[in-house]
Amino acid sequence: MLNLSKKKFDIIIIGAGLSGLILANEISKKSKKSILIIEKKNKIGYEKNWCFWNKPQNIFTNKYDTSWESIKVKIDEEEIIYKENNIKYLHLKSSTFYKYMTERLEKKKNIKILKGKEINKIKKYPEKNEVIIGKFEYECKFLFDSRPSLIKKRNGLFQHFVGYEVTFYKNVLNNKQVTFMDFQSFSDGINFMYILPFSSKKALFESTYFSKKTFSRLKYKNNITSYLDDNFPNVRYKINFKEEGVLPMFNHNVKQQFNYFPIGIPGNWLKSSTGYSFQNCFLYSKLITKNIIDNKKIRINNNFFLIFLDEVFCNLIMKSSKDLKIFFLYFFKKNNLMLIVKFLNGNINFFDLLKIILTLPKKKIFISAFDVIKKRVLYNEST
Repeated sequence: MLNLSKKKFDIIIIGAGLSGLILANEISKKSKKSILIIEKKNKIGYEKNWCFWNKPQNIFTNKYDTSWESIKVKIDEEEIIYKENNIKYLHLKSSTFYKYMTERLEKKKNIKILKGKEINKIKKYPEKNEVIIGKFEYECKFLFDSRPSLIKKRNGLFQHFVGYEVTFYKNVLNNKQVTFMDFQSFSDGINFMYILPFSSKKALFESTYFSKKTFSRLKYKNNITSYLDDNFPNVRYKINFKEEGVLPMFNHNVKQQFNYFPIGIPGNWLKSSTGYSFQNCFLYSKLITKNIIDNKKIRINNNFFLIFLDEVFCNLIMKSSKDLKIFFLYFFKKNNLMLIVKFLNGNINFFDLLKIILTLPKKKIFISAFDVIKKRVLYNEST
């Protein structure tokens, strides 16, 4: 029998990604608990881009790579432009995030980061967790796991995208304005172009879909090149960087066992109707840290009504995406940016939420809401 070298920590976090590093930072700010972070990659660099609003504030509110004060939404030939005082849309490269967070955490004596390590086995017990890596066994009381879930929801809706960083050979971009959504199609899902201009010559062009199935990379690339040809005719450009992703637009069945907790997307830290997770990582990390310090059971109570509305919206996309053009038009035209930002982040109170609902086509919402309730009842009866 193999004798394992044992090491003990108060907390182990699997994954040095967005949720893992923010959680480690929050716990280390408020306590002296020993933390081990396990990351399978040897190096994490510029792999993706995160965007978030400057409200509510977090440690990156003033450490971003790019910011925009003007937001554009385009539906057919109608353009809706937002520019409100004190509201900014911020962009952060993953390389900026990882460099800042790892340098910050590596200075702390109670934190150890293991890179390039594959986990062989995890054992969960009522009083402890064990993580086995090679000849080492790491023991902890609290184990937080950000690894992607392998569970796929049948007929589930996904937000999927491929983005290309495009550099033009002349100044053609308005680098003061982000194109939040330029809708391309409302057939069998939703497709829109998302454009982040980093300068007057360089921008990220991202073809994004809300639909039940994903496509070959060529389809997204063709979408982007066709868009460039239509909107920037006879302008030469080159592609420098690509990012892609698939995000679930549904909640996972979170399995919390003893003191083992999924975090990040597997822990439902992502707002399913929008794909926003950056701000939630700070919010949920604070809640978890408070529970640990107060010696209380770790539990994140999500807003039931917001989750229900996310389901209603996603059901609308699956059932009648062709009818959603007017839905988005009303949503963006009849609500101010502050209200929209609160909704997109998920930090909105009931009365503000009601204001938004009253601006939308109510018949479609009620039909979709009834459909969601019916599905829930049938699901509960079958289980």
